[in-house]
Amino acid sequence: MKKIIFYTILGSLFLGACSTASSPTKPKWRSIDYGAYEHPTVKDSDDYTAKPLPNPSVFGDETNTGTDYTPGADEDFTSDEIASSYGRYTDVTVVAAAKRIKLGSAATTKHMALFQKALDSGYKKALRTYHPSGFTYSIASVGAVNPLSDIEVSCILGEHAANEVGQPTCNLFFSTLVEQYNTLFKEAKANGTL
Repeated sequence: MKKIIFYTILGSLFLGACSTASSPTKPKWRSIDYGAYEHPTVKDSDDYTAKPLPNPSVFGDETNTGTDYTPGADEDFTSDEIASSYGRYTDVTVVAAAKRIKLGSAATTKHMALFQKALDSGYKKALRTYHPSGFTYSIASVGAVNPLSDIEVSCILGEHAANEVGQPTCNLFFSTLVEQYNTLFKEAKANGTL
């Protein structure tokens, strides 16, 4: 009998504790209403117009700003990718051109260091000359036996810049890259560092 009274009291205390936990005086979790915030529109992102940067003084030479360039008949360049994501943070980027450069089957990390210097030089020259928005590059080793034997370099630009100055920017980038690498390679060969 004592056990029945004890368990009855214990059960009523437990039920009483559960009922206070779900009291209406406690705050309930509410979801966030995102409708109260402003949403950016496509019009907001199109108001920004990129302006060319001034020539840096550390390079010391005056370069062409790219405004007087007229493309030839074989340089009819427009982007093939459709910009379906306007209204995001920046312009859509596209691979404007890609080039495979052969460093040779015996290429080592020393060759790659020379290639990186040439790559930086070509990038800086193309950037100073045409001021394209979103201009960058990517490299991938595509050699079959020696990964450093073939390097694929992609010239990447913002879509608007690709349509305006994509062809001359990538042409200058690749030509400077190849010229610089050949020059650095000959110098390293003559110095005996390769």
